[in-house]
Amino acid sequence: MIVGLILFGIPSAIIAANKGFAALRWVIAFGLIGLIVVCSLDSAKAQGITPEESARRAEKGNTVGAWMCGINLGLAALSIIVLLAAHHSR
Repeated sequence: MIVGLILFGIPSAIIAANKGFAALRWVIAFGLIGLIVVCSLDSAKAQGITPEESARRAEKGNTVGAWMCGINLGLAALSIIVLLAAHHSR
């Protein structure tokens, strides 16, 4: 988990912040998949776009990051529950 956070989460958060997205949403957004996704999103800080387009891109980046973070946390919680249940049944 820590290695994934260092290899993928921190770079994802830095890229997200540089693109105008909420960095904390991207720290635990599916590791390598999150890194690929945040790299593929259009920047909200791009030159030559309207303020409305910037806001739309930022909202999209933040929404995608939040969903990926939520799914990742949900899967982690489910894994813990399954492991605890398996350990308890021994």
